[in-house]
Amino acid sequence: MAFLYIFFLLLSLSTATTDVASCSCGFLDRTGAIWTDAIIAYGNETDKLPSESLVTEDFQHPYEKNWNARYRAGARSSNLGHNKSTAPGWNGSAWVLNLDRPTKDHTVVGTSLRTVRRDIQYGTFEAVLGPPKPGVGGSILAMRLDYSESQTVNLNVMNADDPDDAWTSFMLYGDWRGTRSKGVNFTDFGNDTYKFGGSPWGFVPYRIDWTASKANFFIGDALARSVSPRHVSKPWPTTPSTLYFRHTSIGDMYTSEGPPPNGSHAHVGLVRAFFNSSLMTWADHDSFDKRCHLARPCLVSDISLRGSSPYGHGATREFKPPSINYKKRWPAIFVASISLAISILLLGHALFKRGPWNKTDESTRTPSQDLSTTPSMIFSEGDGLTYAAQGLGIGTPGQVTPGNSTPSRVHSETAWLENGTSAQTLFDNSRPVTRPGSSALQVPLPPFLSYDSRRSSEITVVNEKKSAKESVDQINEKKQPEVAVKEMETKPTQGANPPIAVPKQRVDYLAGLVALASVLVTLIHFALTFLPATEIPYTHTHYQSEMWALKIVTPYLLTFSWIGPFFTSSTRFLVGNYLKSGNLKNIAEKTVGRTPRLIIPCAAIAALEYFCMQVGAIKWLEYLPSVTWSTWPYTASYVTFGHFLNEIIELMYIIPNAVPQITFNYCIGVLWTIPVQLQNSWLSLLAVMVIREIKTPWKRMGYYAFCIANHWYALSWGSFFWVGLLIADLDITYKWKTWLNNRPVVYYVFITFCTLLAAGSPSIDLVSQWKPWNFNTLESGVHPHQRTGNLIRDTYDYGYPAYYQPRLTALTFSIGFHLLVELSPLVQKFFSNCLLMWLFPHILTLYLIHGLVFWSLGAVICVHLAAHGVPYWANMLVVAICTYTVIFACLPILTPVIETLGKSITTQIWQNASEKPLPRRKTLYPFGPELFKDAESNDTEVRPKGEDVERNDAETGRAL
Repeated sequence: MAFLYIFFLLLSLSTATTDVASCSCGFLDRTGAIWTDAIIAYGNETDKLPSESLVTEDFQHPYEKNWNARYRAGARSSNLGHNKSTAPGWNGSAWVLNLDRPTKDHTVVGTSLRTVRRDIQYGTFEAVLGPPKPGVGGSILAMRLDYSESQTVNLNVMNADDPDDAWTSFMLYGDWRGTRSKGVNFTDFGNDTYKFGGSPWGFVPYRIDWTASKANFFIGDALARSVSPRHVSKPWPTTPSTLYFRHTSIGDMYTSEGPPPNGSHAHVGLVRAFFNSSLMTWADHDSFDKRCHLARPCLVSDISLRGSSPYGHGATREFKPPSINYKKRWPAIFVASISLAISILLLGHALFKRGPWNKTDESTRTPSQDLSTTPSMIFSEGDGLTYAAQGLGIGTPGQVTPGNSTPSRVHSETAWLENGTSAQTLFDNSRPVTRPGSSALQVPLPPFLSYDSRRSSEITVVNEKKSAKESVDQINEKKQPEVAVKEMETKPTQGANPPIAVPKQRVDYLAGLVALASVLVTLIHFALTFLPATEIPYTHTHYQSEMWALKIVTPYLLTFSWIGPFFTSSTRFLVGNYLKSGNLKNIAEKTVGRTPRLIIPCAAIAALEYFCMQVGAIKWLEYLPSVTWSTWPYTASYVTFGHFLNEIIELMYIIPNAVPQITFNYCIGVLWTIPVQLQNSWLSLLAVMVIREIKTPWKRMGYYAFCIANHWYALSWGSFFWVGLLIADLDITYKWKTWLNNRPVVYYVFITFCTLLAAGSPSIDLVSQWKPWNFNTLESGVHPHQRTGNLIRDTYDYGYPAYYQPRLTALTFSIGFHLLVELSPLVQKFFSNCLLMWLFPHILTLYLIHGLVFWSLGAVICVHLAAHGVPYWANMLVVAICTYTVIFACLPILTPVIETLGKSITTQIWQNASEKPLPRRKTLYPFGPELFKDAESNDTEVRPKGEDVERNDAETGRAL
């Protein structure tokens, strides 16, 4: 620091100067490096910028590349001023970089200086900078070496909204700007590390040393940060750059904060840059070394140096990378084209064959058609019938006579409800159905097979007679069970069982409820991404209508309370079969298949989105916040594949309130419901076993009340799942719908209560939009604080609850709405409409891909339309139409893939876990070992003994 004070003292006394143009052999710096060119200018010696070296800029950015930029920066030449500064650390006048107050459309016009030369490649760069005053609002005074914002070395002096948060950051391209460890707080400038004797609010000397092997940042002479290429994730900056000095503000809450509501100003005292020119070739450098081998270069520390090194016109042009002429590899193109054509043909064929337009009406489908076309029926040869017959309740292995061939397994169809929830129903084939007077065993068809009034199917087990001369081993080797599938005309005859009515697998109105809720959740995420003022209070609005939407529409249609019906309906289907049958096999199947059913599709689509990130499909999302004024959406790719696996495991096992890390990388605010689903699935499966053993109704209901109240008080999502279990129990065990329908007065009173509960819960949130108090905040305060045990309202965490925290209004809304859907025929008819029924099978796909479409296609459209000056209302209309069109068009294509990854693999996992594997066949099957052990027994030609030996000898003799 003594050097700096002597430097300023000599500067004020010195009158003799040296033109840097005379230093033809370069400039020697403190490290021994020699730089060929220089630019030196002092603000206390001239009130105008030296036009040969520095110029002002005029621009207005249409968007900013920053995840948290809610304002767009601009610059105007007239904002550059010059006056005498009274701030400590500087004598005389300095250049003033003014910043205007923000405009209504979120633009902030400041000041920008840059060097005329754009051929700067490595060097040492010094500047004396004075930050804005404390308390005027946050802004950034930056010194940066930049090429097209893709390779930057910069330092940023930020006064922040709160002076205690003021700091200076030292960054390279790829660093997160808010990392405080890569900067120094103003309060630390005077500590033992930096020993800066002046005030950080005055003029502070900074320096950047940039070479091919490192980048060092200095406060005075103290090293503040040193970076080498091995420490950065992005490519090392090597491109010819321009030196900038800018005073801007973009409202980044993690860095500068701001912007200043009434504007502000900053100072630049001097600029000293010593560097190499990228226009010098290797021959020029050799010539320079030979010419200056014995000459003495000028010293960088010489304070009398002034002016700018001579340069040609090419040094003023921005660097453009040379175009690369890619040679077309025709063989590779040909192979890739053939492969692509075959893939498209196969996918198109599969889509055409399995498309919804090819589905036959189940009421007219015959059993033979179902057995031949249903993909869930898997036929194979072997001893599979023995186990399949047991599973269907047909008989035991001793009762089944072996035959030749059989369908080995009959799969029950599984219907799943997804989008933060899942549900499945299994058909119970545990009871055998026999026809009196018939030797065949009649088996109830699986749920995907339909009876009609004229036909039924019988599976007949046929005995195959075996020869008494066969050995026991041969019998065991050859005998196979055989099942003959017959189509028989059935007529109502005395003593014959009537056709079995197959129960409906899917409850349409509950499926419609989940489908509608899934669409509304995507609308919530659309609003959070593009129209944040409709979801987040106190956010700046593009139009006043957004505020009205927040106060009127959001509490009913764009509220996170719509997540609740997912959870209640999930349990409704999860425990239904066990409540009916008490068969623990239903619990076992859910336990085995629940996790892979959800995690495998999530992992696959997450990998797809990470791929899209790495190829640049989501790059425009980083520009989006400056247009939408929403900082909610962002992505961050995983560091290594191990990190990706760790995030998937978190998704499976982490507690819900911890929020899996993939939530912040894959799609913020979406995948956090997966661990909620998984953990409370185990809760539901355990709870239903306990509930079924409580036979006394009042004890059963009391246990429900106790558990729901405790989960609510503990801020657990388990209360929603207990409610779903209660509704399922009332319907399946107590047949309460029949009881209510037989009592109209009670029925209508209860329906009225459910309607008030469903409508009144979001109405509480509506009142909170018009009044200063908030019910969700007050309700959150009565719960215990996990870390301290005190009430939340008595801790520093008291405030509006986080999005992943359950709320009482969401619970009561879920209860009222679910009951209304269960009991009202009118509501059921609405939720059973054909549009929702079409959407229901695709809800998991919708859940997983809508964020990807919003953040790739939606971001591109929104940013570019904004750059062309399209009104924001028209921008949003185009974005909504385009993104939702693509989403719904992708559903029929992606759903079969997701179903294969989730449902089909889960089915195989359950089969492997529950079915006895087929007996291992010998390698020689169907041939016996005697075929090779005893060759003579298989020789059909009778020859005298020894003939083979004589023949072989003769053959050998002829060959010789």
